[in-house]
Amino acid sequence: MAEVLVLVDHTEGEIKKSTLELLTAARTLGEPSAVVIAAAGATDGMAAKLAEGGAEKIYAVEGDEVFGYSVAPIVDVLAQLVAEKSPAAVLLASSQEGKEVAGRLAIRTGNGFLTEAVDVASDGTATQSIFAGSMTVQSKVTTAMPIITVRPNSIAINAQAGAGTREDVSVTLSDNSKKAQILDRKVEASGARPDLTEASKIVSG
Repeated sequence: MAEVLVLVDHTEGEIKKSTLELLTAARTLGEPSAVVIAAAGATDGMAAKLAEGGAEKIYAVEGDEVFGYSVAPIVDVLAQLVAEKSPAAVLLASSQEGKEVAGRLAIRTGNGFLTEAVDVASDGTATQSIFAGSMTVQSKVTTAMPIITVRPNSIAINAQAGAGTREDVSVTLSDNSKKAQILDRKVEASGARPDLTEASKIVSG
């Protein structure tokens, strides 16, 4: 069974719920493989939860060489894994960063990408909600491998534990990938506006 690469969405090593949703969706397409891009040593704290969520493999890319820059190095990592592993698909959270990475990866690898999916079928067809949820459409790329961003809170988590076999990945970045360096990462203090993508229900009024 072909692998499905899932880019792990996390903050300071805390895995976001959207990642577990992606692992569930990935199982529909093939064998879920989590891709962790993080600071040195951070994968150890995430491995157990990723395995519980269904990751059969965990590709770890650690250190400031990759984690210390903006989205370009993430694209480098995923493009290298796509070339080496020939996955059935690549899934990412439909965040601002996820969509930018997906678009760049599509150009880099010559594959099509779909965004804002709310469901993914076994043949790679994505269901997308459009016009503020008033309509749904089904889309499928015409290239060999789809790159799909999935909207948070759209996939019901159905965790089936995977082996969680770790493989450390080394990536050499180009000078172009190092042009946008991250100088500081600030996590919102307790009591600040919550991350709504982590909420199962949102009440407003």
